Amino acid sequence: MRKYIVVLLVTFLVSMAIPMQIVEATEKRSIGSIQHFYYLRYNKGIEKFDELYNKSVELGVDEETLELALEYKELAENEYEIAWKFGHPLKGHFQTFVHMRKAYLYIKNAIEILEKAIEEAESS
Repeated sequence: MRKYIVVLLVTFLVSMAIPMQIVEATEKRSIGSIQHFYYLRYNKGIEKFDELYNKSVELGVDEETLELALEYKELAENEYEIAWKFGHPLKGHFQTFVHMRKAYLYIKNAIEILEKAIEEAESS
C-alpha cells in the first residue's frame, strides 16, 4: 500500500513538472517577443527623434519645448543603459524587459512633444 502511494505521488509530481516547464518556456518567448518590439521601437524612435528635433530647431520651436523633449530623450537613454546591465535586451530577462519598456515610452513621449510642436509651428 505504501509503495502504491509513493508511486502515485511521484507520478503526480512528474506530471505537474512537465506543464510548468512548458508554461515557463511560453512566458519567456512572450516576454522576448514584446521585448523585441520595444527594442526595435526604441531604436527607431531615437532616429525619428533626431529628425524631428532638427526640424523643430529649423522651425524655431521654443526652447522650453525642446528642453522638455530632450529631458524625455535622456530618460529613455538612461533606461536603455540600465536594460543593458542585465544583458542583451533581446535575451528575454524580465529586468531588461521593464527598462526597455520604459525607454520606449519615454522616447515615444519625446517624439509626441516634438510632433505637436512642429504641427503648431507649421500651422502658424
